[in-house]
Amino acid sequence: MSAQEAQKPLSDTKVPDYKLLARMVIREGKTFKESALAAGYSESVAVSGLKRLVADSSPAADAIRKESEAFITLDRLKPLAVQRLWSEITDPKSSLGIKAIEIAGRFKETDWFVKSGGEVSIGVFAQLSEAGSVIDAAADLTLANEP
Repeated sequence: MSAQEAQKPLSDTKVPDYKLLARMVIREGKTFKESALAAGYSESVAVSGLKRLVADSSPAADAIRKESEAFITLDRLKPLAVQRLWSEITDPKSSLGIKAIEIAGRFKETDWFVKSGGEVSIGVFAQLSEAGSVIDAAADLTLANEP
């Protein structure tokens, strides 16, 4: 053992880089495990997950909150939302696929569904009632003539 190694403290604790973790997870879209290991966290922290880290570490929670506030603007929010909806729709194992389709159908770019407003329903029933008074008599004859 050299003299320099002997002078090093036995507990060589590395302080994790909270800002790096937040940037990698939020801006770069890396997995939490990959980001945590790159930021200097231990394997056990990386495996335990982001939710646990935020609950246990206020510096990490603050860094993630600040990065989120700096990164998420309305211009960037819609593409993120569309990407998230797309991933839910295309994942056959997702239980949220139908809800994602419903939400995506409401966007002005897609507009997949008829609006379910009160005036639409009344308008449909009004049209049906008006059309019901003019019934072709031939329709009754064909039903009566069948065995």
